[in-house]
Amino acid sequence: MTRWTRALALAAPLALLAAACGNDDSSSDTTAAETTAPATTTAGDPVAEGLARAEAVVAAVAGAPSEIGPTIPLTGTPEPKTVAWLECEITCASFRPGFEAATDLLGWDLEVISVSSFDPAAGFQQALDLGADFISITGTPPALVQDQIDAAKAAGVGIYSCYEITDPDPEVNNIFMQCGDDDNVYAVGNLMGNKIIVDSGGNANVLMVNIPDFPVLVSEREGAQAAFEENCPNCTFTELAVTLDQVLAGEVPGAIISALQNDASINYLYHSVDAVATGVTPTLEDAGLLEQVTQVGVDLNAGILQEIIAGTQKFWTTNPVQYAAFLMIDAMARQSLGMDNPEERSNAVLPLFFVEDAATAESLIPTDDWVGPEGMAEQFAALWGVG
Repeated sequence: MTRWTRALALAAPLALLAAACGNDDSSSDTTAAETTAPATTTAGDPVAEGLARAEAVVAAVAGAPSEIGPTIPLTGTPEPKTVAWLECEITCASFRPGFEAATDLLGWDLEVISVSSFDPAAGFQQALDLGADFISITGTPPALVQDQIDAAKAAGVGIYSCYEITDPDPEVNNIFMQCGDDDNVYAVGNLMGNKIIVDSGGNANVLMVNIPDFPVLVSEREGAQAAFEENCPNCTFTELAVTLDQVLAGEVPGAIISALQNDASINYLYHSVDAVATGVTPTLEDAGLLEQVTQVGVDLNAGILQEIIAGTQKFWTTNPVQYAAFLMIDAMARQSLGMDNPEERSNAVLPLFFVEDAATAESLIPTDDWVGPEGMAEQFAALWGVG
C-alpha cells in the first residue's frame, strides 16, 4: 500500500483507518488521488483539480471518534505488573494521566522515569534495575538504547513505543507496539498539507517549522510535501529545520522571524508539533509580522487551545496521547497473558480531528487536548474485564 493511500485512509472513518495500516507495501497503478478526483468542470485545470482532491481528503475528517481501536477481550485477568514510563523532556508529561489511569484499572504499579529524548540510556537502565516488567518510551530511536534493549530482551522485558518509525518485531527488536508510527505521521502531514491547500484556496506559501532530528517528524514533513506536490501547483513549501536544543533554549521564535523577514511571501506558518510554537505568537506580534501568516499545526496543547480561542492560531490537529498510553498498557496486558495482538498495526493509526473554532477549543480546555474516545477508560475496562 502506498503512503498516499495511507494518507487518504486516515481521512476516512475509523474502520477504514484500521484497514489502512496493514503492512502491504504493494503499489497500485491508480492512486487514491486519482480515484477521488471529481468528474466535474475542473477537468483540465490543474489548480482546480488539485483543490478538489484536497477538499475530498479534508472533508472525510469528521468529529471525534467514539470507539476505541482494540476489540478483542482479554482471556483472563492480568497478574500485578510494574510498568516503567520513560518520560521525555518535550511534552511527554501529557502522557502520564493516561498511564496512571490505565495502570490503576489493572492494579499495576507505574514508575515514571525522566529521560532525555536523545540520551535515554541511563533512564532505561534505571527501569531495568527497578525490575520493571514492561518499558514504555516515545519518539526515541532504538539505536540510542540498543545495549539496554538487548538486556531487556534477555530479561523478558518488552518495549512498548509510540511516535517512532521502527516497526514492532518482538523476536528481532523486542518492540511489541509502535503506535503513531511513520506511516501514521506521514498521513497526518499529508492531511495537514491538504487542509492548508483548502484553507488558502490553493495559494499557500508555507514555512514548516520542524525538528528533523526526530525521524517521525521527517515522515510528517514528507507527507505534507507530497500533498503540496500532488494538489497545489501554485503553492510553495519550505522547511525551517530546528534542533531540540534550540527548542529547549527558546530560540525557535527568533529563527522564524528571520525566515519571515527573508521571505515576505510566506503566508502560512505550519508547526510540526506543539513545542515549536512556544513563544512564537508574541514574538511575531512584537516584530509586526503576526498578520503576515496564518498559524496552524499538529498536536495541540493547552496554550494552543487558548490561541485558537483568541484567533492567533487557526487550526490544529488533536493528539490523543492519553489514548496512546492506554494502547500501550493494553498491549502489555495481552502480552502478560500470552495473547497475540493481531490488531496492533491497525491500532497504530491514532484517531484525530481538527480544532478550528473557539467552541471546540473551549470544550477541550479541562483536559488540555482531546484525550481519546469518550468513555475510553470504561471501554478499556470492559475489554479487560476489570473496574
